[in-house]
Amino acid sequence: MGAAGELLGSRSLGTVLGSQSNSLGALRLIFAGCVIVSHAWWLGGYGPEPELYGIKLGTFGVMGFFAISGYLITVSAERATPLEYVAARFLRIYPAMAASAFLVAFLAAPLGALITHGRYSVSGALSFLGSALGLSVGFMDTPPIAASLLGNHDRLDWDGPLWTLTWEVVCYGLVGLAVFVSRRLSRRGGVPIFLLFAASTGAIIGKLLVGGFGPNRVEFVLPLLAIFMAGAVLATARSRIPVGLLPGVLSVFAVWALYSTGYGTALAPLPLAYAILSLGSLPTFSRVGSRYDVSYGVYLYGWPVQQLLAAVRVPLHVPVLVYATVALALVWPLAFLSCVAVEHPARRLRRFAAQAPVGSRP
Repeated sequence: MGAAGELLGSRSLGTVLGSQSNSLGALRLIFAGCVIVSHAWWLGGYGPEPELYGIKLGTFGVMGFFAISGYLITVSAERATPLEYVAARFLRIYPAMAASAFLVAFLAAPLGALITHGRYSVSGALSFLGSALGLSVGFMDTPPIAASLLGNHDRLDWDGPLWTLTWEVVCYGLVGLAVFVSRRLSRRGGVPIFLLFAASTGAIIGKLLVGGFGPNRVEFVLPLLAIFMAGAVLATARSRIPVGLLPGVLSVFAVWALYSTGYGTALAPLPLAYAILSLGSLPTFSRVGSRYDVSYGVYLYGWPVQQLLAAVRVPLHVPVLVYATVALALVWPLAFLSCVAVEHPARRLRRFAAQAPVGSRP
């Protein structure tokens, strides 16, 4: 019965992910590393990045982040008051982001200008900082900081991944609204969340039918909304969703089959989110990130570190994967400092405002 149960799924998703014995922290670290490796092609000027079914490695990494966040944020919303929820989400994402934006504007950018013999502008730095702090970079291009990246392959953008945080906050708002309105009406939150998921996938299908996605960030964000809402849907039914080897393998095959149709962006978010959460339910790497979760810092500082490496012309002398590896090695200390000096103090403040789900570390 034990072996058969493990194969078919004798425990629920909620039971497994509600304990400390899960590998979600390790997965988030892997996804952050995927983003850095992916960006190496563009920032280093190595040419087109390899893709699979039109999905780049970095895109997959961000989708993984959004799937996990969709699940954890929904669980958090269900267990919190509106004020607790808003305070917890703000303290989780904003202080570390604000610190990284400040360091980029007033430390990395002047250093970049010095290295590249470019030009630094305080007004440009303030414009960049205001855009980052105002979370407007998800709707428009990040303001350049004068010519502080002169000669780099990407000479304009100091922290490309910031734009995704705008849309993560939008998702926080949508899920929180769905959960709290449902609670007010004495109804389950699963229905409005499923409607959000259906709306995002419907919008993707519409875009695919009329010609696909362009470079506009507002268009590109639709797949991220869909995968976030897929994670949220799974959270609303977590007590009834089994976790086991067979369901996990089947979900992976389902993702592959759906992407092979050309409509995977619209059809695969739910099985993809399940596959990611199922993998995260394994206890194998449960200790990774249990005390020091550096994944957010890796995500925030990866691009600026790669830009500085490009400024000293590292990509001219090494292959792309070596460039990415050097960036990963250099970003880890920054991510650790972000974790202990910014994120941990913010987490202590969160305890006065919200009670995070046991074992989830959202």
